Amino acid sequence: MKKMLWIWALIVSGLLICAGTTMAGQSVLEEILAAKTIVVSSDANYAPQSYLNDKGELEGFDISVAKEVAKRLGVQVKFITPDWDLITAGKWGNRWDISIGSMTPTKERKNALLFTLPYYSSPAQFAVHKDNTTIKSLADLAGKKIGVAGETTNERYLQKDLSIEGVQIVYQDWMGKLQTYPTDANHIEDLTLGDGLRLDAIFSSKQTIAQAIRSGCGGGCPMKMIGDSPYYEPLSFALDKSRVNSQSLVDKLNLIIKSMNEDGTLQKLSEKFYHTDLIPKL
Repeated sequence: MKKMLWIWALIVSGLLICAGTTMAGQSVLEEILAAKTIVVSSDANYAPQSYLNDKGELEGFDISVAKEVAKRLGVQVKFITPDWDLITAGKWGNRWDISIGSMTPTKERKNALLFTLPYYSSPAQFAVHKDNTTIKSLADLAGKKIGVAGETTNERYLQKDLSIEGVQIVYQDWMGKLQTYPTDANHIEDLTLGDGLRLDAIFSSKQTIAQAIRSGCGGGCPMKMIGDSPYYEPLSFALDKSRVNSQSLVDKLNLIIKSMNEDGTLQKLSEKFYHTDLIPKL
């Protein structure tokens, strides 16, 4: 009897090990399809890419893209809004599956993250207070206090330490006094307090600055853009490189991005939220 119990224990243990091995061997794509939900990280304060509307719901270009991706995967979407530096650092611990948050696939970030094909591109842009009369060109920003979101490609550019595959970076021949902020909305707010009061200028994406000017920043947005865009950057979905079996999800997302590009979905969303076509031809 004891021998039979011992044999059955071995059989059950073997079955459990096999089941555990099967679960452990699941790809991230299979896990998402089984859960019928994809968890997407984004930013709640980054209009028009992603922001909270009057109902307290996330809205914006990235949010609409994420919803369409979930639809084409046949799953529900759940949003989470961790800090940007946590997203770019990788090692997410399965707290979310993917970042759809207008991220540039830099060489440094590729150490921790996997990237899809680009789903749109973004021009960088400087802006000053509308009352400013002394800063008329990018050359006039030499030595000025410039606000920028920390851990972003824009900050890297101002530090002259930006590398994007396939993008030629031409730096300015001056250095500014950088003031970093958690998000773009924070330095936009400081600039609008007054010309030179806290900042002389800001550096962000052109569409973010344009949206702030259009929306009035909650009560008049006294900003104006200066100079041409110093560079354009491709923007991609990001996945945690430390999460095993992620490549099948990258491959599937690339197919979805291609289909959204080919059927005009991305262009329509770009024109809706940015009032221009920022979609690269794949």
